[in-house]
Amino acid sequence: MKYFIGIVPPEAVYHKLLDIQRQHGDNRLEPHITLRPPVIPSAEQDWLKVVEQQAAAVKPFDVWLPGTGSFGKRVMFVRVESAGLLKLHEELIPALMAFEPVMHKKEISDGFHPHLTLGRAWCGFTADDFASMKRMAEAYLFEQDVRFKAAEIRIYYKPDPHGRYQTYKDVPLMGDLTA
Repeated sequence: MKYFIGIVPPEAVYHKLLDIQRQHGDNRLEPHITLRPPVIPSAEQDWLKVVEQQAAAVKPFDVWLPGTGSFGKRVMFVRVESAGLLKLHEELIPALMAFEPVMHKKEISDGFHPHLTLGRAWCGFTADDFASMKRMAEAYLFEQDVRFKAAEIRIYYKPDPHGRYQTYKDVPLMGDLTA
């Protein structure tokens, strides 16, 4: 089965970004920050166990959404700044690699660019949609100075290769419980 890992923003932020998306189309995924892109683990149960173990060792952390950006004409996104997110990624990804096919390891070395996708061209969003979403998202982000504490990660899975990703499990970030 195919999985990926993300962080879902708090309800108010989630619904505002979802509203911006839905006014322009269907992004096929809920608003989230991708922590680990889709992969089919070679040892599924071990991979899932490592995700939970790593989450248990990380304290909740601050996230700031300072504005928008894009990957050319393909993707419109909200920028994400978070030292805690970078640290979690730096620790989680190497721990998962032992349970992933070799072909996915190059993806890891290509760098991590934290973002929250608003729309993707392959989902039908146009340049005009991107321009409108950019205006709406920036007005919201600048007006609200959107910051939140990430307290859990979400594991998504795709039970049907032709279907959509669904929530598999929410895993709380716990930090050092002995401290």
